[in-house]
Amino acid sequence: MPRSSSSGLVFTSLIGIAATIGLLAFVVYAGGDARFFFNLEGLVIVGGGVICVALLAFRGDEITAALSAIAAMFKGPPSLEREMAELLEVSKQLFSRQIQTADERVRRVGSPFLRLGLQMVVDNASLDDIMHVMNWRIQKQVEADQKQSRFFRVLASFAPAFGLLGTLAGMVGMLKQLGSGDIGLIGSSMAVAMLATLYGLILANLLFKPIAIKLEQRTTERVAQLNILLEGVVLAHLNRSPMVIEETLRTYLLDAGDEVRGGR
Repeated sequence: MPRSSSSGLVFTSLIGIAATIGLLAFVVYAGGDARFFFNLEGLVIVGGGVICVALLAFRGDEITAALSAIAAMFKGPPSLEREMAELLEVSKQLFSRQIQTADERVRRVGSPFLRLGLQMVVDNASLDDIMHVMNWRIQKQVEADQKQSRFFRVLASFAPAFGLLGTLAGMVGMLKQLGSGDIGLIGSSMAVAMLATLYGLILANLLFKPIAIKLEQRTTERVAQLNILLEGVVLAHLNRSPMVIEETLRTYLLDAGDEVRGGR
């Protein structure tokens, strides 16, 4: 995508983080004392429950991939400038019938997706075969990215439930202490009940869901990039001139950038 789209993604993410911190600080300020909002039992119930769900519902490699995607999403999708330059270089060689030179250059292409497509062009594969294989690769990329966003969607759906579990546990403790009349113990149990719900809502709505949405946006951009590269491969297969390929791809880049920005 254009560089402005990636920088915009990073900028809004940073502003969102700052706004979230400001909102939480205001909530604490409205409560009067930051110590009132810390409760170890509630944190253990909600945080431990979310961890248990992650371990029970996902494999270790899926958890690692999802956590690694958090850092990657702030970078935005990579620029296509290098891939476009490589595609145009190979297309020039193909256009001038330098098949052997093109074959050697394709092996040094950095993007595995683009390398596969151009290799099929050099090998004179049919257009149907190219479209079938490349669309299959795009679909596999989408599935891999969707697993990452689904991980955080699942955690977002369970975090409030464990907040409710903490609330019930706190209510049970409070009811047990009513007979004793110990206000301190009753207050402690009430804190667990209230804060566990708060922790669950914060995790779900200010952490897990926003991360899932950002990852889904990043997937949309990556798919748009792959489709642009696929269009370039198709044009190279049709033996279009490098100038036509470049102009076409840059037009697609602008259109894809407008669509992504308009969907936000």
